[in-house]
Amino acid sequence: MITLKTTTPNGDKVMAYTIAKAFGIAIDELAEYAKNCCNLNIKSSQHILPLEDANKLVCYIQNVKQKLYFNSDDWSNRSTIDKLQNLVIFIDKTLETIDRQIEQNSDILNHSNQAYIELQSLATTNIDLMEIKIYLLSKFDFSLEHLKDKLLFIKQEALEQLGIIDTSLSIWEDVELSKKEIDFDFTATKIARLYQEQMKKLSRFSTVDTFFSQILSSLQKFIDTDEKLAIINKEKLEEIFKDAYLEKYFEDIYKEWCDEIDKINKFYLKILKGYFVGKISQDLVLEIFAILQTIKDDLEDFYLTVRLGLTLKYKENPKRKLLEEIATKNRIFKIHESTQPKFIALLKNTTSQLSYRFLNSLLSEMIDFKIEEKSEGYEEIYQKMAELHSINLEIYLNDIEMYGKELEKKNMEISKLIFKMQSDLEQMRRD
Repeated sequence: MITLKTTTPNGDKVMAYTIAKAFGIAIDELAEYAKNCCNLNIKSSQHILPLEDANKLVCYIQNVKQKLYFNSDDWSNRSTIDKLQNLVIFIDKTLETIDRQIEQNSDILNHSNQAYIELQSLATTNIDLMEIKIYLLSKFDFSLEHLKDKLLFIKQEALEQLGIIDTSLSIWEDVELSKKEIDFDFTATKIARLYQEQMKKLSRFSTVDTFFSQILSSLQKFIDTDEKLAIINKEKLEEIFKDAYLEKYFEDIYKEWCDEIDKINKFYLKILKGYFVGKISQDLVLEIFAILQTIKDDLEDFYLTVRLGLTLKYKENPKRKLLEEIATKNRIFKIHESTQPKFIALLKNTTSQLSYRFLNSLLSEMIDFKIEEKSEGYEEIYQKMAELHSINLEIYLNDIEMYGKELEKKNMEISKLIFKMQSDLEQMRRD
C-alpha cells in the first residue's frame, strides 16, 4: 500500500504530481478522485495539498482501484452457453485485476507470504496447539495467489462444461445439457465478494504485521514448552522418581502434569478468538499469553522440585490417592491464584466493557478446583473447598488491601479443611 511523505520544504504538504506518479494516472483522473473524495479542486500537477488531505486521497484511490466492478446488467445471460462464456470472461477480467494488485502490492505480499510460510513451518503434534496454528493460518492468509487458484478452478469447471456442450452430437443430449442451469449472478457476486474480502485483509496487514510476528514467537514458545515436557522434562521426572524408588508412580504423575499443561493450552485459542471478534486488544492478548507462560514455568518447577515430596508423604497411607490429589491440586491452584493480581491489574486498566467481561470470564474459568477421588463422609468438606476455591476476588479489585486480606482469609480456611481431612484420615490409618 502506498504511503506518502512530504515533498515540500515546510514538511506538511505534498504536490499533486507525486500522487499521480505513485498511481501512474493522469492529473485529470487524479482531479476526479480528489473531487469525489475531499471536494478538492486540483487543476495542475503543481497543485499543493496538505499532507492530511493527500493521505486521505491516497487511501480513497487505493480503495477505488482495489474494487472489482461487477454490474450484472453488463452481462447478457440468455442460454446456459452464454452464462458459461460470460463467466469465463468475468473470471479472466478478475484474474487480470488480481495480477495488477499483486504487482502494485509486491512488497507487502512478499512480506506477508514469508510470515505465512513461517507459520506453516511450525510443527507440533499437540492437538490444542495444532488448532491454534490452523486458526491463525485462516486469519493471516493475505495471499492473492490462493484466490487465483480458486478462480482458476471455477473457470476450469465452466470450460469443461462448455467442452461437453461443444462435443455433443445429439439434439436430445443438447436438450438435457440446456437444463443444467448455472446462476451467473450468484457465482460472479461470490467471486467479487471473495476478492473484496481478500483485499480488505491485505489492506489491514500493516496494522497486524508486528503483532503477527509476536504471535509467531509466542506460538513457538508454546511448542518448545510442549516438546520440552515430552522429552527433557519427562526424562528428568522419571529420573527423580527412580532415584526415590517410586518409579511405579511416574507415569501417573507425568500424565497429571501433561493434563495441567493441556488445560492451559486450551485457553490460547479462546484468547485469540477474543481478539479477532473485537473483545480484546493486541496488547492484552500478549499480556495474557505472558501470564499463561508464567503458570507453565511454575508448574515445571513444582513437578520437578516439589511433587515427589507429596508422593513420599502419603505413600504408606491407605487413602494416599485422595490425600495426594488434594495436596497436589491445592498447590496447583495456588500457582494459578498467584497470577490473579496480574489479571486484576489488567481489569483495573481496561476501559473497554467487552475486555472487562472477557477477562473476568477467563479468570473464573482458570480458577478451577475439582477433586476426582472422593471419600465417603467428607461431602461437606469437598463442597466447602470447592466454594472457597471458586470465590472470584475480582470484586475487591478497587481495594488492594481488602484483596490481600480476603485472599489470606480464604487460603487459611482452605488450609484448615485440608489439615482436618489429613488428620482424620491419618487417625483412621493408625486405628
